[in-house]
Amino acid sequence: MRNGPCEPSLGRTAASGPCRFKNARLGFMRFEEAFLKADDGTALFVRRYQPDSRDADRSVLLVHGMAEHGQCYQHVAESMVARGWNVVVPDLRGHGQSGGDHIHVSDFAEYVADLKQIFEASGLRSHNTVLVGHSMGGLISARFVQQFPHYVSALALLSPLLGVRVRISPITVALARLVSLVRPRSRFRKRTKREDATRNQEVLMRGDADPLIRESVTAAWYFAMRHALGTVWELAEQISCPTLVMQAGSDLIVDPAAPHGWLQRVGSEDKAIRVFPDHYHELLNEIDWSNTLADLLDWLEQRLIVPAETVLALPPARVQPSPMGSASPLSP
Repeated sequence: MRNGPCEPSLGRTAASGPCRFKNARLGFMRFEEAFLKADDGTALFVRRYQPDSRDADRSVLLVHGMAEHGQCYQHVAESMVARGWNVVVPDLRGHGQSGGDHIHVSDFAEYVADLKQIFEASGLRSHNTVLVGHSMGGLISARFVQQFPHYVSALALLSPLLGVRVRISPITVALARLVSLVRPRSRFRKRTKREDATRNQEVLMRGDADPLIRESVTAAWYFAMRHALGTVWELAEQISCPTLVMQAGSDLIVDPAAPHGWLQRVGSEDKAIRVFPDHYHELLNEIDWSNTLADLLDWLEQRLIVPAETVLALPPARVQPSPMGSASPLSP
């Protein structure tokens, strides 16, 4: 499991070009971290996990959701490494240890450009790299694939932000629009509650103690998110790579019905949705997260054929039996 909240890194500056990773060894894997300079100069914090015994022949770029950061997925990265994957986990701008105003962008294109920078600086290659995004990270990942369709071999979205569950009155939206024009960095406390994200009490307590988890968004961010939502639906047919959506059926944060309609529009002939009826929003932070992760990796590994000796002898443990969510492949 994870080691608790990250302490801010000291004595390192953002670098342009290839990441200069600081190395460490954690048991059966190598752990590296670095700051990368985005196109606009924002410092982006990036982690990389690799098997210690050999170089893996497949990689995953894992994109976290709103208000959290990459360290929240250390347990996931460790289990992926044990299955023979290289794992790159950045902190999005305005999140975690990365620079930028907390949860603020003028356009989600800033996140997409950052992912492109991270992809290239980390030495990832399209033929053996998959993109996995959770919640807001799912929206960003889908927009990335729409804009750069040849960068990854497969796309997996976990409870993606394809529709908003929390309803805001038209009057509030109109007032917020006015504020966004006058003072775009004005802040509003997010309306979702932590206990709506997961039933895992250990994760909830850890989040309460994490100083890197933010609780407010800017007016500009909110309308940038709405614009990205419209675009990701409008351009859904541009996604041609294998695409999987894993959706929490009891999601209280995003609209759990939205992925069904969106995936019908996706252009890929290899696409599927799997619904976990009793699960809350954060599928990889629920109590049976390792079952969900194993299902995700099984699907991805069927689409990336690599030598059998790449897989380590440490598969992620299935902590307890749990029925698989209903799986329903969609017709092209």
